[in-house]
Amino acid sequence: MKRIGVYTGNRADYGILKNLIFELKELKSIKTLLYTGGAHYSSLFGNTYKEIIKDRIRINFKSNLRINNINNTEILNFFSKSIAENTKQLKRKKPDVVIILGDRYEAYAFAITAFFLNIKIIHIHGGELTQGAFDDSIRHSISKLSDYHFVTHKKYKKRLVQLGESRKNIFMVGSLGVESFVKFKKIPKKILFKKHKIPLSKKIALVTFHPETRSKIKIKKQIQILLSSLKNLKNIFLIITYNNPDTYGDYYIKQIIKFNKNNNNSTIIKSMGSENYYSFLTHVDLVIGNSSSGIIEAPSAKTPTLDIGDRQLGRIKSSSVFNCKLQKNQIIKMSYKILKKKNLSYKNEYYKKNTKKLVVKAILKILKSKLIPNKKFHDIKF
Repeated sequence: MKRIGVYTGNRADYGILKNLIFELKELKSIKTLLYTGGAHYSSLFGNTYKEIIKDRIRINFKSNLRINNINNTEILNFFSKSIAENTKQLKRKKPDVVIILGDRYEAYAFAITAFFLNIKIIHIHGGELTQGAFDDSIRHSISKLSDYHFVTHKKYKKRLVQLGESRKNIFMVGSLGVESFVKFKKIPKKILFKKHKIPLSKKIALVTFHPETRSKIKIKKQIQILLSSLKNLKNIFLIITYNNPDTYGDYYIKQIIKFNKNNNNSTIIKSMGSENYYSFLTHVDLVIGNSSSGIIEAPSAKTPTLDIGDRQLGRIKSSSVFNCKLQKNQIIKMSYKILKKKNLSYKNEYYKKNTKKLVVKAILKILKSKLIPNKKFHDIKF
């Protein structure tokens, strides 16, 4: 029986991978193993492993590593320890193929380990650009370590070909996150808002802001600019979620908590889980911040997005996604301007029918085929 390993490092990739994991675990022809990263077990980031347990998905391997004081030195220490831990885990029940999504440093450590253990890698969401973050280079690095690619857009397929990847091993499947959102049964607005004490009489904005790790603006200054801007959105109620464990991510959380204590027009929800997040995304009036979900899933919710700064620079955006600089006056001005817009087009660039089925079909094809021992670099003909 073939073994396939699925890696989830935090809440973001688990929400996207969840339905695929369900589907793979139903297949009797393969054994699916779930590997979970340390951020899932951090109280600072919401103990999101509980969502996996709630979903009744068996965790086969869990990380014992934690990162609290988040800076580049600590991330490097975490990275090196992760490779050592991953090596032990992957050797115990060596899978034939592993699935890795996205561009996180946790995922990168897992990819490097699988590569050196000669385990084939399937990479999801390769070929994309996010020029305002370290993640951009990490994503391309994971792609080069990987043997197979599931991409969300034809332009991203072309970019992987530019990187020397074989066209035969790139599958254009669309976004698993978008498909999950579209099919997910949303919690009714009145029930959801009552549960979390959200006023029904105001405009509501869902705010998620991650450190922009490649920026001319100092990382600590970035969150100050954002919070100063939010303070001036007097008639917009703010639902703020925690950021990812990026550089100074713990500092951001402390500043968000401080802001919320001194502001009567906001609430914090550490980590919502898929059910709550998708429901809020549907019922709010605006998404504010620099999260990829504002670009990838929000258009399908028919909710406009104010994408702030350069973190997501380079991603393909639907016409309902608006960008502004990380400047106080621009954030305030654009927030109100977007809320006044009518008849926006919400065509989602990342949606493709039957994404999950396309992914599963491709995985089964990969597992049945003879896995090529050495990946070749494919030159573009000029």
